[in-house]
Amino acid sequence: MLDSQIEKLLIVQDRDIQVLKLQRDIDRIPVEKRSIEAKITEEEANIEAARQDLQAKEILRNDIDLEVKSKEAALQRFRTQQLEIKKNDEYQAMTLQIEQTEQEISDLEGREIEVMLEIDEAQASFDSAKEEIDLRITEQKKQIKALEARLENLKNSLGEAQEAVLESRESVAVNFLESYDRAKNQVKRPPYVAPLRDQKCDGCHLRVSNDVAKEAKQPGEPHFCDQCARMVFA
Repeated sequence: MLDSQIEKLLIVQDRDIQVLKLQRDIDRIPVEKRSIEAKITEEEANIEAARQDLQAKEILRNDIDLEVKSKEAALQRFRTQQLEIKKNDEYQAMTLQIEQTEQEISDLEGREIEVMLEIDEAQASFDSAKEEIDLRITEQKKQIKALEARLENLKNSLGEAQEAVLESRESVAVNFLESYDRAKNQVKRPPYVAPLRDQKCDGCHLRVSNDVAKEAKQPGEPHFCDQCARMVFA
């Protein structure tokens, strides 16, 4: 017949394990939250990089436009000056200068058209990507809110579970309770109280000595695995 104190300790152990599970879930949530926040930061960085690329193209177009206007102003001056030139060689030199400036303006206007097309493509790509990213960020923020709500619920459950542990400990004899706490501090993971099966501890799965196997059948005193220090019973 199972020792009544062991029966009570098994209840304590079940509730302790529930506390451990709740605490692990609580500890996991900040990690999950940081992971989602990192994804949001990355998404926002991608959007910002695309925005800056678009702005750079706009700045380039403006710079080209300003250069075109500067060249056009220079061209107008050259044409005015050409009307005042009397010598043929100077006139020909100015004509060459005018033609060169016209070609430069044409090249700049061609490049400006290319940049404008690039801006249109970049803007369309940016708008599409931003819409998708905004949707993902919205969903990720919902996940964070859900995690925060779950964390609050888990904390409430943890408080209730801890109270249940304290309540279950009240009926356990002092010597059994002290032995249980000692075993709990010595082993890395539950169970802290384990049955013997075929003379093997169900906690470490190693064979115990004949003395331990025999004593574990006797009620009234705590007994321990001589391999892992867990409390054992048979």
